[in-house]
Amino acid sequence: MKHRSSAPHRDARFHWLVPVDPSLDLGLEFVPGLLIGSLAGHLRDRSSDRLRSTFRDALAQRPERVLLDFAGLVSLEEQALAGLLGVLDHARSTELPVAVASPLPGQREVVGRVSARQQRAVLTFQSLDEAVAGVMAVPGAPLPDQETLLAEVRNLHRAMMSRACIDQAKGILMAVYGLDDAAAFAMLVWHSRRSGLALRVLAERFVETVRARGPAVLTPHRTDAILAELADRGRRYDRAR
Repeated sequence: MKHRSSAPHRDARFHWLVPVDPSLDLGLEFVPGLLIGSLAGHLRDRSSDRLRSTFRDALAQRPERVLLDFAGLVSLEEQALAGLLGVLDHARSTELPVAVASPLPGQREVVGRVSARQQRAVLTFQSLDEAVAGVMAVPGAPLPDQETLLAEVRNLHRAMMSRACIDQAKGILMAVYGLDDAAAFAMLVWHSRRSGLALRVLAERFVETVRARGPAVLTPHRTDAILAELADRGRRYDRAR
C-alpha cells in the first residue's frame, strides 16, 4: 500500500522512522523548537499503545511545539487521535501548542471534535510548510534549564537505541518462526526472564550474534541454539557475581 508522504524538513536535527504496526508508520523530526510527527497509513485505536509510548519518548526532547503531519494518513479513528493528544497533556506541566498539517476533510472534522472535547486549541493547515510557519508564530511552551535538557536528550537517545535494537530482534524472530509482532515480543520477554538478562541486553546480544554469524541461513533450530546459549551465559554471569 502506498501512502502520501512528506520529505524530512531541511532544518531537522534528528529524524527517526518508527513502524508502529503493519498499517501505520510514524516519522519523527526535531527542528528548533518543534517536534514533527508524520503519520502514514491507518491510525486506529489498536495502534494507540505503541504510538503513545513512542510519543512519550519523543517528548523527552522537550519540544516547545508539536506538529502532526497527516499528509500520509489514509484513515483516522477518533479514539486513537484522542489518545495521542492526551499524551501531550501528561507529558508537560504546561500545554503544548499543537497543529495538524494536510488533513483530509473528514480528518479535519475528527480533529475538531476531539479538540473541542478535550478543550484544547489545535491549529489546522493545508500544507506542512504552512503549518510549520503557523505553529512557529505561536509562543511555545517554556523550556527547563540547559542541564535538565541535556540529561533528557541523553535519556531519549538511550531509549530510542534500545527500542530500535528490540525491534530488530523481533523482526528476526518474526522472519524465522513466522510470528506476528506481539508473539515475537512475548518470545523475547520469555527468554529475557529465563536468562536473567534485561530485555534490551538480550536483544542487543541476540542481534550481535546473528550478525557475527554472517550470511548463513537462520533456521528455527539455529535460532533456538543462539537464544539458549545467551540464556546460559546470563545465568552463569549471575551465579558468578
